[in-house]
Amino acid sequence: MDSIVDMLFFPQLFKCGFSEKAKHRNGPMYFSLRRSYGEGTFLVKPVGKSLAVGVSDFCYRQPIEIVWEQPEYFHINFGCGSLRGILGNIVKNDVFRGHYPSGFHNCNVGVSFLPDFFDDLLGQRHGISRDELEQAIDALGRFPPPPDAALVLKQIGEGASSGGTGNAWFEAKTLELISLLLDWHRRLDVTALPQLTEHDRAGITEVLTFVEEHFTEPISLNILAKLAAMSVSKFTVAFKRHTGLSATTYISRFRMEKATNMLKKTSVPIGEIATMVGYKHHASFSAAFQEQFGITPGEFRKGNDKR
Repeated sequence: MDSIVDMLFFPQLFKCGFSEKAKHRNGPMYFSLRRSYGEGTFLVKPVGKSLAVGVSDFCYRQPIEIVWEQPEYFHINFGCGSLRGILGNIVKNDVFRGHYPSGFHNCNVGVSFLPDFFDDLLGQRHGISRDELEQAIDALGRFPPPPDAALVLKQIGEGASSGGTGNAWFEAKTLELISLLLDWHRRLDVTALPQLTEHDRAGITEVLTFVEEHFTEPISLNILAKLAAMSVSKFTVAFKRHTGLSATTYISRFRMEKATNMLKKTSVPIGEIATMVGYKHHASFSAAFQEQFGITPGEFRKGNDKR
């Protein structure tokens, strides 16, 4: 049986203008966009024959149209640098046709797996029905997704980029991701989710952008509600409907995402990182970090240094 890389990634990436740049033994494969198309990279981490992780960051400098015959597979991804949403789809055997304009920028982390992965691991071993998984993935495009799933996808992408984790780790993380989606979908009462108006959604989108740009500063509900042109009570309900989180929890998780990146990629003292992500005191930052991740910032940095 051909692997998912042979069936999916090789034909897709070559038609998208990529050429293989480097391949590490038992590690990720790196592809670079040919200069005539644009610039950027696409990393593929195979995990057995039926599962693969893709990490992309590229930009086209000219319009491109792609046509290729694709196998049936599942795909779940989220945009890099954001916890706002997750997209997923179940792609049937078909001919794919896509058009990408000049300046199109793709930056995301995705997990793709063939039906074999589901049938052998999830279906037979754990008794999960394919219909249930398909319904959960389909719901991602219509309702606020579980934020924890975005964090797991982010961890998967970082693991693939570092090349420091084994197949068992990626497989376990993918199962964790699927479990989070299924639990979320089972709790989701579709009929009980009131619709937000376009004006409400525009206000929440403006708030999310504000948080990204001002997360280092004190942010109050009053400020956010005023920005969204809502009362505090209406904003509190609307924000949770849109994101699945309270505004306070969303801001805390956004700050923690920035903090984990700095803990892993820099040697900046933890006290300074606390200030840089919006905490006045080292102790309050450490307490919030431990509440979310179950370990202290120091333990987190030490563990990532070893890896």
